[in-house]
Amino acid sequence: MLGALISKADRGRVRDFLEVMASGMFDRRYYEQANPDVPKGLVTSLRHFLLHGGREGRAPSLAFDSEFYLKVYPDVQQAGMNPLLHFLRHGKAERRAPNRHALWSHQERLFHSGKFRSFVRAVRSAKQPHLSTQVDIDLFRVFGDNQPERRSVRRVIADTFLSGAGIEVGALQDPLPLASDVSVQYVDRLCKEDLFRQYPELRGAPLVDVDIVDNGEELFSLPPKSQDFIIANHFLEHTQDPIATLKNFCRVVKQGGYLYLAVPDQTSTFDKDRTPTTLEHLKNDHRNGPQGSRHQHFVEWVTLCEPHFGRSYSSEEVDRRVHELEEKDYSIHFHCWRPRDFAEFLTYCAKDAQLGFQVSLFCRAPGEMLVVLRVA
Repeated sequence: MLGALISKADRGRVRDFLEVMASGMFDRRYYEQANPDVPKGLVTSLRHFLLHGGREGRAPSLAFDSEFYLKVYPDVQQAGMNPLLHFLRHGKAERRAPNRHALWSHQERLFHSGKFRSFVRAVRSAKQPHLSTQVDIDLFRVFGDNQPERRSVRRVIADTFLSGAGIEVGALQDPLPLASDVSVQYVDRLCKEDLFRQYPELRGAPLVDVDIVDNGEELFSLPPKSQDFIIANHFLEHTQDPIATLKNFCRVVKQGGYLYLAVPDQTSTFDKDRTPTTLEHLKNDHRNGPQGSRHQHFVEWVTLCEPHFGRSYSSEEVDRRVHELEEKDYSIHFHCWRPRDFAEFLTYCAKDAQLGFQVSLFCRAPGEMLVVLRVA
């Protein structure tokens, strides 16, 4: 019935239409009454929500708060994806909250649970003096289906390891929450206004003020051994030579300082249709330069990742889109890892490549890996 009402222009979005309708989280009457400017009718109002309303923070029903979801999970806004579609396809499995009430009630119960205290103890054990082996934590085993909210997990790890003064690279609108006595400067390759020009989808997002304009992969403006820590959340996958990036991070951080990294889990993001980046690929990019594989990464992004944002292209359109992004030097996911692939990469960097760090903590969490590296 619904398929017969959808225009030819919307045929590529049939899956989105049906998925949202089946969820029961789109209430046409609620949406039309709350937004008088929206065209009336089941298909037209739903189409408006999928293409515009969701990204504008308009709620599709009382059950889902788009504005809340985009604010609490800024990676969704950065991806340019409709928030309800993200929740249905990724967020629900990652235990993200659809509204404020769900988040508050869930967190209140969780913070007082024995499982959360056990998690905190495990994180703290990874910072024991003279610890020579890494601590591995799998939040799926600790919490099962009742996962804590992502920022809470990140904050526990940050409070345990980070002190003094350091930098965060590529924070954009999602800086890591830190204790009040920790000093941080924000580094990005562009100033704030230029970031808005480069990524118009972030216009209106609360980007941090950029303190240091520098290439985050190089950090050549920073003196050696000048920082107590470096934070790089969902940044390493954007780098063209991750081995060189970690090498530069270690150059800048003091002995005994920490690298705090969060990297997406390829199996549960829009990278899931791609082939995970192999260690040999990374070694080759580092040895010969990343230019040889750069174009293919953009092709993969356009053909395998952008369809998850509702963008599909013909073969001719693919070529134009790839050229557009390459010319713009748009920051895509050049690489993607599963947990075991990323663990193998870190082991190689620490031991074979001798970059000068030890893996203190490897935490597998919903949608990402959280890693703390101690600089030797």
